Amino acid sequence: MKHHSSPLRKHSQRGVSLIVVMVMLLLGTIVVLSSTRLGWLNERLVGGESDYQRAFAAAEALVRDAERDIRGLRIDNVTPCNATAGYVGCRNFLGNQPFFPQEDDDLDLLQTRVTGGANGCLQGICLPATVTTLTAANWTTNLAAMTATVGTASVAARYGEFTGINPATAGNPLLSWSRPGVAPVVAPRAWYWVEVFRYTDAGGIVAAAGNVPIPDKKHPYVYRITAFVQGMKPGTRVWLRSIFVPRPQNQNI
Repeated sequence: MKHHSSPLRKHSQRGVSLIVVMVMLLLGTIVVLSSTRLGWLNERLVGGESDYQRAFAAAEALVRDAERDIRGLRIDNVTPCNATAGYVGCRNFLGNQPFFPQEDDDLDLLQTRVTGGANGCLQGICLPATVTTLTAANWTTNLAAMTATVGTASVAARYGEFTGINPATAGNPLLSWSRPGVAPVVAPRAWYWVEVFRYTDAGGIVAAAGNVPIPDKKHPYVYRITAFVQGMKPGTRVWLRSIFVPRPQNQNI
């Protein structure tokens, strides 16, 4: 006896097979899209973390450069920044420019030279009224004012601007910038400022920092360095502060 397949049953099997194939294709598409999105998110996370680490490294380099600027030395920490007559360390003293004070009575002269800059700052040297005058808001919401140009001088200092280090050799693109009239034009993304305080007026920041050495009597100054870096990605910003005493008591530095 012969059995004949029902045409209705064949069409039913074909319909079930088509549904299974479509479901498998849909599931495969979902898996591929999920993998792509996960990879994209991982790439963004890794890229953001990498950008932050690069910005943090740049901020640390700025702090070291500011310390050399204060001490008036090049990167070898031995050679003076500028041996030209009229320079005090890295700064053009006879050129009527801001400088790091050497004696106790230098602050009055420094005050006249930073006048006109934002919040008592010019060329990266600040003489604020108190230790609380300059806050995080100055470096974030008021960054344009803190990096503006007054005449031919910038309110902020840039990496190597006064210590003579070539930013191109730093190995960090965030530290690069171009001097006026020098190609290619590279907009700065990293700056530093140094607040100058007498040790007797710096009790608040000395206590907060802890283990800050006492400066010698001939150079009674404490310096608070602020470095600010903008990363390549929007929203990547690093704000770093450090307390520096270049000439502690009982040390010939």
